[in-house]
Amino acid sequence: MTAVLSIKKQVVKTSLTALIIALIVSSILGYLAIKHEVGELFDATLIDNTRIIKGVIDSEHTTQDWSDLQNSLDETLLEHIDRTDQRFNGHAYEKKIAIQVWSRDGDLILRSSEAPKHALAPLKEGLVKFNGGDYNWMVYTVWLPHKHKWLAVAERSDIRQELSRNVEASLLVALVIALFCSIGLLKIQLKKAFAPLVELGQKISQRDFNDLSALELPNSPDELKPVITELNDLFQRVDSSLEREKRFLADAAHELRTPLTVIKLQVEQALLQPESRQMILERLLASVERNQQVVEQMLLLARLEAGQMSVHTTTVIFSALIREAIAQLMPLAFKRNIEFQLDVEEVTMNGDSALLLSLLRNLFDNALRHSPNNAVISVKLFKQAQMIIFELIDSGVGISPKFLGEVTGRFTQGGGSDVGSSGLGLAIVSEIAHLHRMKLILKNHEERGLIVSLICKNNI
Repeated sequence: MTAVLSIKKQVVKTSLTALIIALIVSSILGYLAIKHEVGELFDATLIDNTRIIKGVIDSEHTTQDWSDLQNSLDETLLEHIDRTDQRFNGHAYEKKIAIQVWSRDGDLILRSSEAPKHALAPLKEGLVKFNGGDYNWMVYTVWLPHKHKWLAVAERSDIRQELSRNVEASLLVALVIALFCSIGLLKIQLKKAFAPLVELGQKISQRDFNDLSALELPNSPDELKPVITELNDLFQRVDSSLEREKRFLADAAHELRTPLTVIKLQVEQALLQPESRQMILERLLASVERNQQVVEQMLLLARLEAGQMSVHTTTVIFSALIREAIAQLMPLAFKRNIEFQLDVEEVTMNGDSALLLSLLRNLFDNALRHSPNNAVISVKLFKQAQMIIFELIDSGVGISPKFLGEVTGRFTQGGGSDVGSSGLGLAIVSEIAHLHRMKLILKNHEERGLIVSLICKNNI
């Protein structure tokens, strides 16, 4: 199981790792660069010193006693004197120089106190590194043309290494100090950066479970704004869901309480009046059927409003669905001698056949309930300018103009008469039409009845 770490710890850990790696790499590269540059600088200085010494020794106008020059070197180059000796008045980084003068035949003419008795380098001009004795040397050898001698000037390499180490140590100390300062600054900045997240958590924890209002965090960073937006959207969806549940419970209580009381009274009446039992049972059956329809429509509408009805889009023959919906309601039409007059073109569209069938069944059921006996219901389906138009005209009394814009609401009956309607049919039609991007238009006929129109774009 993967361990869960806090974002702050992960950021600190990653930042420290990156800083330490950068410190190590920069230290190594810095040491190598400093070592190289110090070596180049010392080499150049050694060559300059050699040329100066050459200029002093190799003069055609002066004659020198090599023993006097030897004594002068012994007094001048005090490398053999310890730094703790009071006679030492030099510098810790002064160059430890050794000087040798050799004859053409390879005899040692002169050497400083630090120089060994053997040659520090081959007797040829150039800069070479010599490993031997207690120290390593960098040696620059030149020919003295007027004295016909070889001059070799050497410098101890340990001074270079000491200088490089001291410079690198100084840089390392500075980098470590910078590292600790960066850690402190990082912690302060992380605390400041995570403050809005902590504030968001506190606001959520302090909320009552019934409080689903939008969160307000004015000074939130850009990275946190999408989280707050999504949380507010979630609160809104939860609030809408709770409102739908409350509305469903209120509708159920409103719509089922009275019918259940009526059914109970009818059962009691059937028990007390055996001679009227047949008639009472028929009324009881009609009540049960009506309540069953109401419950089914309420559940369907609740699922539609909650978005729980998934639309399985396929290619459907809309004209065939019209005939199927009418066939299911023909017993009711025959009973009241109502005729369906069809003017239907063969139209194919994309949609959910089950939902579209429910839409048509509710429209036809509504038309049958509001039309008188021996009436005619007109049904049209045709294409016009890349649009599919469905039109249903019943023979009822229409809808009062003041209810025409509200009749698609729940339990709204615009006619004002009790014709056994639950008031949910047009609400279901409106929801299914919205899912299929259909435009629903309701208007009263000039003479009599209601005109229901469905218009959608031909999506095939």
